Amino acid sequence: MGVKCDNLLYTPIDALSFRVSGDTSMLTANIKDGVIQSLQCPDGERLPLGLTVEVKRKKYKINNIKEIMTRTGKQYVVSIAKRTKASMFVMPMLGGNRHLYFWNSLFLNCFIATEEDKDCIALLYRFSGDSLFLKFEKALSKFKTFRRRYDPTLDCVMFVFDVPKSQKRNYNKFVKGQYSRLSAAYKMHLLQFHDKDIDDTIGQVLFKTEKRKISLENKLNALLPEDSELLSIIDIKDETYNPEIYKFKKLI
Repeated sequence: MGVKCDNLLYTPIDALSFRVSGDTSMLTANIKDGVIQSLQCPDGERLPLGLTVEVKRKKYKINNIKEIMTRTGKQYVVSIAKRTKASMFVMPMLGGNRHLYFWNSLFLNCFIATEEDKDCIALLYRFSGDSLFLKFEKALSKFKTFRRRYDPTLDCVMFVFDVPKSQKRNYNKFVKGQYSRLSAAYKMHLLQFHDKDIDDTIGQVLFKTEKRKISLENKLNALLPEDSELLSIIDIKDETYNPEIYKFKKLI
């Protein structure tokens, strides 16, 4: 279905999420156990978890709804899934940068495992028949580490790669949650890939800044040991591809 509530703006953020802004005071957030289950308009129209909607000709399955406060008021970010840690720390092992990988338009997520693949780098994309994306597909298939390509759903395509030999140590450190122990060269490549610097969150995690440590201690209301990593260790389930999350339903 398309989103129809009047006086609201629906804006795609990237392949994973869209933003609901405008007169959001008209929306009622139905919450259970601290999780937003749906957004409801005065006319009774609802945006519940599990629903597939279309925003600017792009399908989104509603799996997460997050309320955020901005200078202009309350907004909601509606997402298919959260960005995986592998997307931030592992995907750059393939080289290049966000722009080359259609990060803001077609890229969904990166995983370290699928139903059939282990110890890998798996990139999930929205399928596109655009000629530029088709050329991109051919380029990926020529990577030395390319393992296979398959279509897990009607709307998505997955590219699976072996971990580059030169990055296996960094890959293993990532799996163990040892972000600050990634090699110095790879840390710099990570920042360049994402076009970030040490003051951004990812930089603060990689270099274990005092600013990040204090922020976490305040959030957790606890003192952290000096040798603590400043980002939680990965949850393998979250970093493994689950087709049900990305399976769009038919539009009503």
